[in-house]
Amino acid sequence: MNKEAAETLAIRAIAHIAGDDELLEGLFAQTGMGIEDLKVGITSNDVQRGALDFLLSHEPFLMGFVEDSGYAAEDPARAQVVLSGGPVWED
Repeated sequence: MNKEAAETLAIRAIAHIAGDDELLEGLFAQTGMGIEDLKVGITSNDVQRGALDFLLSHEPFLMGFVEDSGYAAEDPARAQVVLSGGPVWED
């Protein structure tokens, strides 16, 4: 997974979270972000990592995202590593 793919996954994760009121409130509670922070920062790696951290913090959240998006269960964690400046995975 390269940086562009990681960013795409993270933006899709944010869209997934934003489409569910319970998840959105949970994200805000866990990160301290508000809706404006999310809108303005959607392309920010910090906001993207925050959304991925949130999904990775609770397996049912993670599994709901991967089932809806078609990603593999390990992809959000890989994206988080890449967005943190870690190694890129070859597909």
